[in-house]
Parts: sequence; structure tokens; C-alpha cells
Amino acid sequence: MEKDRRGRRRQPDQERGLRPLYPPLPGEWTSKALRVAMSSEDWARFDALVRNAAPSASTQARAHGMVISHLIERPLAVDRPAPGPFDWMDWERQKTLKLLRSVI
Repeated sequence: MEKDRRGRRRQPDQERGLRPLYPPLPGEWTSKALRVAMSSEDWARFDALVRNAAPSASTQARAHGMVISHLIERPLAVDRPAPGPFDWMDWERQKTLKLLRSVI
């Protein structure tokens, strides 16, 4: 009877748990689940960057990590406009601030 990486016994016909699904990460790397919300245009740009990085990465998760690391190291773009209001509460706050400033 074979054992998996955690020492659990497996039957000869049992494939699951005997081999890792992905190659092991280098020692200084850490894997984390991340949920991100962006506009459709930003997702299209991010996906294009991932496609460019994919040939040098062994998995898609590593390609995502490479792109994010590259974007973190890059200096911030100065000419990019500030994003608009994200929801109705932001819009209401901005409207109220404009009204208050016009009164003062």
C-alpha cells in the first residue's frame, strides 16, 4: 500500500492524494486566495498581461503572480485619471460636498 505526502495510506487504484496537482512552489513563494473586483476594461488589460507572462510561468496562478509583482514594482502612472464614483453612496457624498462648498 502506498502513502501520500501526508503519510496517509492509499489503495493501489486510488490516484487522488498520491501526487500533487501542481509543481511545488519555490521556498520564498507563498500562495494565497485573492478576490479582486475591477472594471471590464481593466480585466481585459490584466488578462492580456497574463497571456504575455504565461509562456514563462508553469501555471496560470504563477502567471497572475508574476503580473501582479511586476505591477507592484512599476512606478505609478501619473497621467491616469482618478476613478469615478463606485456606487451611489460615493456619488451622494460628492454631491453633498459640492453643495456645501458652493454655500460657503
